[in-house]
Amino acid sequence: MRSREVRVMQIYIIRHGKALDHHDPRATSDAMRWLVDEGRDEVTTMATLLARLGVRPDLVLSSPLVRARETAEIIADALGVAVGVTLSDQLAPDGSPAGVLDEILSHGRPRHVVIAGHMPGVSQFGGYLIHHDPDAGFGFQTGAVARIELPDDALLPGTGRLRWMIPPSVATRLLTE
Repeated sequence: MRSREVRVMQIYIIRHGKALDHHDPRATSDAMRWLVDEGRDEVTTMATLLARLGVRPDLVLSSPLVRARETAEIIADALGVAVGVTLSDQLAPDGSPAGVLDEILSHGRPRHVVIAGHMPGVSQFGGYLIHHDPDAGFGFQTGAVARIELPDDALLPGTGRLRWMIPPSVATRLLTE
């Protein structure tokens, strides 16, 4: 008897790269803080690794805040995403994990999803997918990516599996080996 292959939705959660400090006088508001050079480098490194891994998202969601939007655009460009970046208020700091999952599912059943957001939201979303508990999340360095799989027959909170999580420093080492 052959086992049934379980199809999965792959969700790549990325925390935006390092951004302008919120105390910097150029930061007119939290929403307008942009990626600094180090942050762009972090995200470019992660985008290069995702490209080498063959990631081809059919949906890229981003917080509307500048630093997350820039992160998503760098990733989308590196991965050759034709559909562009979709902004979602659910990925903004006052969004909710349930709202993020609802936003993903409102786009049908995408197979590969990239989301770009902020702490603690990216951590809470991971905890929600894996444990059905936003408080059971995990730490994200700036620019880090986590890959979580949800079984196609149960796209529900608590059914996710963390496959890997990679910070930019590890990605740099992997790319130079």
